Amino acid sequence: MNVGFSRRARRDLEEIFDYIASDNPEAARRVCRAILDTIKLVSTRPHIGIRNARSRELKSRLVSRYPYRVHYLIRETEIFVVHIRHAARRQWSGQQ
Repeated sequence: MNVGFSRRARRDLEEIFDYIASDNPEAARRVCRAILDTIKLVSTRPHIGIRNARSRELKSRLVSRYPYRVHYLIRETEIFVVHIRHAARRQWSGQQ
């Protein structure tokens, strides 16, 4: 399936990179690569994620080895990444 990103998800990825890169650019690259690898996995197996309790059409997948969660929608021919957040942050309501 194709992959699309909301503006918010693109901004999330940039902010994650910038925050980590301020201390360790190589670690920032590893974390972002892991996030993108998770998105690639989801694009090949879209139903691998869990349903969001507050927004039934939204699914999410935890990034392996790092505490980030990718929230996405399954469309006919596309996985649409809505938001990427650190798992320790307050639960996301699914609202933009």
